[in-house]
Amino acid sequence: MLIVLGLLAFIIEFAFMVGVFMLASGLAGGGFGGLVVGVLAVVLVAVMWGLFIAPKARRRVPKVPRALAAGGAVAVVGAGLLGLDHTRFGLVLIGAGLVLVGAQIALDDVVPTSPPRTPLEDGRRSRRRR
Repeated sequence: MLIVLGLLAFIIEFAFMVGVFMLASGLAGGGFGGLVVGVLAVVLVAVMWGLFIAPKARRRVPKVPRALAAGGAVAVVGAGLLGLDHTRFGLVLIGAGLVLVGAQIALDDVVPTSPPRTPLEDGRRSRRRR
């Protein structure tokens, strides 16, 4: 089940990045300018995602706010796509945002954020502090 949830979260996050590109490009008016704006938007969102949402993020937001922010961001992009007449993909992203909230919470309950320390590591650290 863990693999299925992880794969589902990855697919939703990938679709989210595609949606970010489509939304930013559409808002910029398309063409070459839209392409540049779309790529820059994806890079910006991917960096922010990597800093605060990703499983190995250095400044990872706590579980519930992170899940709500991730799912909300996906749903907001979906709503924006609805406004640009990308109805099907927009609806899919809105639904995927709801699914991502559940997946983020379930994965966080199962996956440890850091590997457990062994007794040997604990002993070495205590000797260094003396």
